[in-house]
Amino acid sequence: MIIPLIGLTATQFIASSTIISVMLGMDYRMAVVLVAVVVTIYAVMGGLWSVTLTDFVQVFLIVFGMMIAIPFALKTVGGWDNVVAILPKEKFNMVNSSINPKTIISLIVMYLASFTVGQEAVSRYYAARDDKAAVQGSLLAGLINIIYAFIPTVLGLITLALVTNGTIPKDMIMKDGPKYALPLLAMHTMPSLVIGLLFSGIISATMSSADSDLLGAGSIFGNDIYKIYIKPHATSNEVMRVTKITMLIIGFLAMIVALMNRGSLIKLLTLSFTLRAAGAFFPYVMGHYWKKASAVGTVASLLLGSFITLYVEINKITIFGLKEPIIPGLVVSFLAFFILTFLFPNKKNSTELVGEEEF
Repeated sequence: MIIPLIGLTATQFIASSTIISVMLGMDYRMAVVLVAVVVTIYAVMGGLWSVTLTDFVQVFLIVFGMMIAIPFALKTVGGWDNVVAILPKEKFNMVNSSINPKTIISLIVMYLASFTVGQEAVSRYYAARDDKAAVQGSLLAGLINIIYAFIPTVLGLITLALVTNGTIPKDMIMKDGPKYALPLLAMHTMPSLVIGLLFSGIISATMSSADSDLLGAGSIFGNDIYKIYIKPHATSNEVMRVTKITMLIIGFLAMIVALMNRGSLIKLLTLSFTLRAAGAFFPYVMGHYWKKASAVGTVASLLLGSFITLYVEINKITIFGLKEPIIPGLVVSFLAFFILTFLFPNKKNSTELVGEEEF
């Protein structure tokens, strides 16, 4: 669970650094270091409370900052009708040559499974005031995400139209890479104030995710490894200290990954999500409802699901026409969890979590 969080944190560092390097004319590597230091420091110093406060403010910057950008981009391209006229029809289809129904299904499964077990999401539920607040928060977050999801898509289509008609030079995209497409759109179509709002929205989104990933990795090691296996009698202060040290280490490793990354940002993101979800989804979900769910089945599921995911990804294996490793990873994880739990069931016949003192 910790290893994928390094990759997820790195993707957020990369995204924020891309914006800052364009906005300030700063060297990309310097921007990575700056982002990594700032995010890591405020996440370590403030913990969940600082992450929650910044997330609350950032959600408004994310949604409204990017919404404001759309009219200016549309004005430059000459309206939505021009976007439709410039781009090929397949660009407006949900299913086309570049993304087929199997891929869409795999991505949906991957996101559902990954965010179900993601520490950055799970920790929010444990921190909720009560059950009602958790449910209301989920519904509100879901609604906002549905609205927000269409905004970068629209901006992406407008950018492609402007590149196609020559307003944004194609060689600039080829030189700097696709991750610079949105910043270049802003610089070519929007006044300074709107650019600031758009960039603050994007940076807010990425930093919001990065600090949550750092906090998740730190709490996993501090509470679930150090407290249970390394020093069971550790005080709360000792666990907190270890958690903060872990966050610093994860922040540093994520910074190194961000500095060394030369591949696709989306590829790194989806691989991290997939690796996190494949082994943990079924033990986590079924452990809430199946009284026989056992530690033996859980460990086997985690290891085998993760191994199969990496094996399929590294060897580029296609199974039943699927190139995405999430489906075979989940299938193997489920079989391992079910079979070994059946053979070595939980003798307490309960879904209650085992107390720390019982390890």
